[in-house]
Amino acid sequence: MFDKKKYFEKLFYSYKNTNKIPSVDLHIHTSWTDGKNTVNEMYNEAIKKKIETLLFSEHSRQDSGDWFLDFAKEIKFLRKQDQKKCLLLIGTEVKIINYKGDIDLSNKIKNQCDLIMASVHRFPNEGTIKNMQGQYSNNKIEKFSTKDAYAIEFDLTISAMENSNVDIIGHPFGMTIKRFGQNPPWDYFLKLIKKAKKNDKIIEVNYYYHKNHRKILDACIDNGTLISFGSNAHSISELGRISAV
Repeated sequence: MFDKKKYFEKLFYSYKNTNKIPSVDLHIHTSWTDGKNTVNEMYNEAIKKKIETLLFSEHSRQDSGDWFLDFAKEIKFLRKQDQKKCLLLIGTEVKIINYKGDIDLSNKIKNQCDLIMASVHRFPNEGTIKNMQGQYSNNKIEKFSTKDAYAIEFDLTISAMENSNVDIIGHPFGMTIKRFGQNPPWDYFLKLIKKAKKNDKIIEVNYYYHKNHRKILDACIDNGTLISFGSNAHSISELGRISAV
């Protein structure tokens, strides 16, 4: 059985002792949702790149159908073929719904997963994201200032840290960074990192969103906050980018 605390403690001390990002990719998407490549193609590319762990963090919702069960079966089949080359983890990335910390997750999908990642993908009462590369099906962008954005995103993320189903906080402040083009004040990042430590949550450092990733990593190390390393890969060409920086 996958021991998530032990695994992420190992990653934490690996980075702390070497100052080198481990050869893992813990945020990837496949053609089951909005990725370009299949599970098998992503796995084969990981072997070529000598990536030691993959977390298939596929998007899902409470009303997602039985496709997720088939997706999980595919990964389980690969696990049987490969016990040593690459650790394959089943996960899902779900949106944080409201300020109570509720997430868009069904028990059926939860029961298939090794890890649950919760991310802010939109603000409450807004339209749904069109795709995960920064384009939104939402005509209310102008009503939010950058200050509104990071304050809302902060509150949503803090609330999700109270949810016992959440393991990883996905790309913190990703909406503010990509949609509004700015980083929030560093103090907001630091508060999230300290809250994650207090609530035993894992903070993701994400290649696509966090250009200040070293500063986030250093703060996590200083505060003893466990870290997840992700590329937000949607194709084989993007796989493993986080460990190459």
